[in-house]
Amino acid sequence: MGNRILILEDELLVALDLEYLMEDHIAGAQPVLAASVAQARQALAQGVDVAILDVDVMDGKSFPLAYELRRLGIPFVFVSAAYIADIPADLREVPFLRKPVQVQQLVDFVAAALANGQPGVTAPPALPSPPWSEAERLAALRSYDILDTEREGFFDELTEIAALICKAPIAVVNLIEDTRQFFKAEIGLGVRETPVDVSICAHAILQRELFVVPDTTLDPRFASNPLVTGEPRLRFYAGALLETPEGLPIGTVCVLDYQPRPDGLSREQALTLLGLARAVMAKLESRKIAASLRRREEELARLQEIAGIGGTEVDLRTGFTNDRSPQYLKIHGLPPSARRETHEDWVARLHPEDRERVETLFRDAVRSGARSYLAEYRIIRPSDGQIRWISARAEIEHDGQGVPIRLVAAHQDITERKRAEEAVHESERRLRAVLDTMPQIVWTTRPDGHHDYFNRRWFEFTGRTSEQSEGAGWNPVLHPEDRQKAWDAWSKALATGDPYEVEYRFRSRDGAYRWFIGRAVALRDADGKVERWFGTCTDVHELKLAEKRLNSNEERLRLALEAGKVGTWVWLLREGIAHADEQTAAMYGIDAEIAGNGAPFGLLLPAVHPEDRPKLKAMMTQAAAHGGEHEVEHRVMTGQGEVRWIVSRGRCELDAQGRPSRFPGASVDITDLKRVEEARELISRELSHRIQNLFSLVNGLISLSARARPEAADFATDLKLRLETLARANDYVRPQMQGARQQQTLHGLIRLLLTPYASDSGERLALSGEDVEIGSGSATALALVLHEQATNAVKYGALSIEGGRLELATRIDGDWLVLVWRERDGPPVAGAPSRQGFGTVLAARSMAGQLGGAMTHDWRSGGLQLTLRAPVERLRH
Repeated sequence: MGNRILILEDELLVALDLEYLMEDHIAGAQPVLAASVAQARQALAQGVDVAILDVDVMDGKSFPLAYELRRLGIPFVFVSAAYIADIPADLREVPFLRKPVQVQQLVDFVAAALANGQPGVTAPPALPSPPWSEAERLAALRSYDILDTEREGFFDELTEIAALICKAPIAVVNLIEDTRQFFKAEIGLGVRETPVDVSICAHAILQRELFVVPDTTLDPRFASNPLVTGEPRLRFYAGALLETPEGLPIGTVCVLDYQPRPDGLSREQALTLLGLARAVMAKLESRKIAASLRRREEELARLQEIAGIGGTEVDLRTGFTNDRSPQYLKIHGLPPSARRETHEDWVARLHPEDRERVETLFRDAVRSGARSYLAEYRIIRPSDGQIRWISARAEIEHDGQGVPIRLVAAHQDITERKRAEEAVHESERRLRAVLDTMPQIVWTTRPDGHHDYFNRRWFEFTGRTSEQSEGAGWNPVLHPEDRQKAWDAWSKALATGDPYEVEYRFRSRDGAYRWFIGRAVALRDADGKVERWFGTCTDVHELKLAEKRLNSNEERLRLALEAGKVGTWVWLLREGIAHADEQTAAMYGIDAEIAGNGAPFGLLLPAVHPEDRPKLKAMMTQAAAHGGEHEVEHRVMTGQGEVRWIVSRGRCELDAQGRPSRFPGASVDITDLKRVEEARELISRELSHRIQNLFSLVNGLISLSARARPEAADFATDLKLRLETLARANDYVRPQMQGARQQQTLHGLIRLLLTPYASDSGERLALSGEDVEIGSGSATALALVLHEQATNAVKYGALSIEGGRLELATRIDGDWLVLVWRERDGPPVAGAPSRQGFGTVLAARSMAGQLGGAMTHDWRSGGLQLTLRAPVERLRH
């Protein structure tokens, strides 16, 4: 039998060229052509010896097949117009040949693979052995006595939170036993257990903390799992480890999805899942401790019941005959002669308010066959008339027929404790009443930082329960951007004992965030050791908003970070000085320290190009006279003699008397339009990819033609070498190109390309109408058109000034898509330009040539209206 060589290639000419190549150079070669992964799998079932894989084929990527080949130990090579960066990281050790491929390289690979197996490929590294044994892990799991227990609200609510936060259809609390996985709680499965041999969680417990599988079909560990290949066809998994304090994994809190998630979980989702896992372990530990305490209490019950300061023995067979110890007599204020007092004497000593209750309790205990007796009550001591609190603990003994015969009790004077408890209760009641009426959030923690108290304001604001808030339950309420800052400050305070203060945002029960200032101080004992932390969270949201309204520096900084090189400044008109940041100082060539402390406005003018100084001065003069918003575009000269373009924008604010007093603004370096270049880079990458495929196609055509005409073989060889040279040249000029994700709909492409031009306000760009699917070819032409129009809008149209808006509306008109581009509230339009630029000409030709459509311009005075028409069918290609 010959060597079966699988060739996965959906370009027919390229596939035939590879087939002829194998037949000519590999002895006994039996090429098997497949145009899709499905066809390749059919060939694989019949057996193959080596495989040549294109990355992109008609039914998707070839990576799932590559994982199957590697699992089966069948050597293979990627031969593709893609880039190595497009290959998953765990497949990049596989040999990779760029199209148009060097013939000898491919022949050498196949020959070596057939002779020796896959060259240069190593199996994925094995997971390290865990530091625990399976017996230890199972013992730890069973110690919680949780397996096969009924559903509980806590765990059900926890899975609901996991599913909600992670937006997943399936969420479970999963415990991994030796042969099965038991679901303490589940959403979306409908079963309580499954065999462990199909469990993804069985792999998760070998990881640390969070285990995420973005696409199970691309992971060799799960690509063949029946729950992945068959129902319910799980494609995404994320599990947070349930780990005992001793470091033994017992299960996970996990979410699953039927769709892959290439980006995995967000930071907030990941932290929430980890927090829920910690909550589960905290709950399990709490149950375990509670069970241990119950057992301990049972062991100590007898000692606790008969321990005390004064003892007494009552003979129940002779009508409650008492025998009091000396210490008992002392506690009750009785003389030694009262050792044998009667039952009636004891009843008479009881406080009138407690007498009936206590005597009834005593008699009922004796008559009911109770084994023990416990009561707290007041007495009036005969010796001094004092009212004292007594704690009475007793054991009642019975004979063989269950008749009570003797009661042995211990009495303790608990008056001081009662007074202290009453004082504490009263103090706590008053304190809680005060704290619950405070507008601030008040909280306390143990010395280790474990939160154990929040006042009413916390629960009203967050909507969380006491159980959800205890310990680190406050963390999910924090804004994700503030968590690390808050944790760093809190960790420092816990380590040093220093006062704690930090600003952060809390999420309210309706989902909105508000700013708070958190402060805490430590309560120390006589030795200086921290006993507790007392803290408050003060709502400063309105103050923050007020500061934002009075000072736009924060907003300008945000715009600067988004838009690129931006400097911010505030011109104080009455003082005649400007406070500027380092970026502004660098733009205008002045000392950053002087600019930060306030520099005369005149210091900025020398850097302004002489031809632009008059219009900059005019703008500032107008702003100082009338207020309002102003903008000017001008040039600056750098210290190296370079000319750079700057756009300066500002809003002059008025004082209480309506006089201009303060002019905050920003200066933007618009020389380097990175975002435009990035858009072009995306288009260029698509063109480059298509050029590479074109080279492969042409090479295949040349090879077929040469076989039909042997006399042209030399010419064909020379032509192929030239084409290969052009292909390598194309790669050379694009060395750092990375893979870009192709847009699928017209609206998606519009948002991707145009949102950056209107990112300073959600109201500057409006997109409405019917959406359509688009292909990679039409995306190129559309990108050229949209990019050209957006660039013109930023330079000359509605997006060139603040307040300008861009409206795009799409509709289906029969077999045609109509896109209307309207610019509003921009500079007045004088009419059609005198000449068309290269970009406009290129856009028009792209619409006509690639899309079979047309574009028309309507130069209205209120703003350009552009109409694009293209066949819907052409857009899908």
